[in-house]
Amino acid sequence: MESSFTAGKSLDNDFRVFVDEYAHDSVDVVVRAANLGEFRTMNRGIAAAFDGKTICALSTPMGMGGIAVIRVSGPDAFDLANRVFSKDLAAVESHRAVFGILRNAAGETVDECLATVFRAPGTYTGENTVEFGVHGSTFIQTEAVRALMDAGCRHAGPGEFTARAFLNGKMDLTQAEAVGDLIAAEHAGAHRLAMEQLKGTFAKEITALRTELIGFAGLLELELDFAEEDVEFADRARFDQLLETLIARIASLADSFRKGNAIRDGIPVAILGAPNRGKSTLLNALLGDDRAIVSPIPGTTRDTIEDTCVLGSSKFRFTDTAGIRATDDALESEGIRRAWQTAKRASLVLYVLDASQDSVAEANAALNALEIGPETDVIALWNKTDLADAPALSGWESLSIAAAEGKGIEALKVRLEALGLTDDSESSIMVTNLRHYEALMESNASLVTTRSGLSNGIPGDLVASDVRQALHHLGTITGEIDPEDILDHIFSNFCIGK
Repeated sequence: MESSFTAGKSLDNDFRVFVDEYAHDSVDVVVRAANLGEFRTMNRGIAAAFDGKTICALSTPMGMGGIAVIRVSGPDAFDLANRVFSKDLAAVESHRAVFGILRNAAGETVDECLATVFRAPGTYTGENTVEFGVHGSTFIQTEAVRALMDAGCRHAGPGEFTARAFLNGKMDLTQAEAVGDLIAAEHAGAHRLAMEQLKGTFAKEITALRTELIGFAGLLELELDFAEEDVEFADRARFDQLLETLIARIASLADSFRKGNAIRDGIPVAILGAPNRGKSTLLNALLGDDRAIVSPIPGTTRDTIEDTCVLGSSKFRFTDTAGIRATDDALESEGIRRAWQTAKRASLVLYVLDASQDSVAEANAALNALEIGPETDVIALWNKTDLADAPALSGWESLSIAAAEGKGIEALKVRLEALGLTDDSESSIMVTNLRHYEALMESNASLVTTRSGLSNGIPGDLVASDVRQALHHLGTITGEIDPEDILDHIFSNFCIGK
């Protein structure tokens, strides 16, 4: 089991000795899973795709452009690239570019281009890599990739370059997913969160949690091996304190998901109000586009209409909803039901009122009747202030606008921007991925069960089983233990050249 500790440097010496001499099978799996090299043999599905072949693919978007990059990665990258290129790339120093001619199997010139050499292990994938910077003609791109495949390269599958980086220990799963988030980032907030995850900040926290738990898991397993002697290696009081701390830390991470996911995918904002208050006009004014149909006929909006825009460092997802009122119309009733669903999922509700029609009492009654959670912010918007002054409203944040005239829209955008990415968002670890959130919740549930079992005198084998479950769920986040279908799902969502 010597190799089991390659990635387990933080384990103390006593626990190393325990694993070497007395390891129970389940602990053996837990510790071996910390080694990505062992992980490859434990996950046959993704490992099967890691066939040792040299792969190639276009790594820039298909289409006309100035330059296109074609990546080649694998053990034979230099030899196969040399079959299509006029210079001997095997003789080029790592991270150096050379100019030459790229030819197809018939010896015809495809392009004059640069080839950049990256030598293992100091590469993205951990393998020998060559990147060809060809002219951005779609014909040249296609022919260059075809030439490399004729030379012996296999075309890469979706996300295969990043999958190889993961399997070669260049990054963990959270960092691999951060690559996808970084590529998809449309605003500063999403970019900042992806960069933090790519640096490994989140992974370090998960690893620290697992390391603390593994030590006690080993002692519990040791007790099982010496059950006949009726000895306790794990201090129950100390273990209870550890569990209390871990549960709080994991719960804090899980609680950050709502905000982190909103920052990454767009902060959800529900536009609510009675019919003909100007909700659709407001959506169009915020987007600067005629996205929703505006009509004086009440009940025009029967379904939700969603679109996004970036304000400052944050992306917002605005959803226009059906006007809320009592109605016998089945179709309109369904639209109102969906409006309430949207409000419950939103981080912010913009409740639109008509300054020329709604009284303060009516406004308060409508706002007090909102079916939303305590974490949802509400801003009351007095619309149509070009027709009447906005009444004073106490107890609720309110702004005055005239959406049809564009009055007050910039002030509203400034307020929305202030509700977006904040200083604490920039400095703290934030969960942005649903898979990570679910794993944290599962892990916490196992730890709560473990703590309850300890206090109720549950047999050690059952307690140890709950601890192993917690370790497993934490391990799925970084890939230290992970079923192959999760890996396939993660990397299949990448583009071909990544």
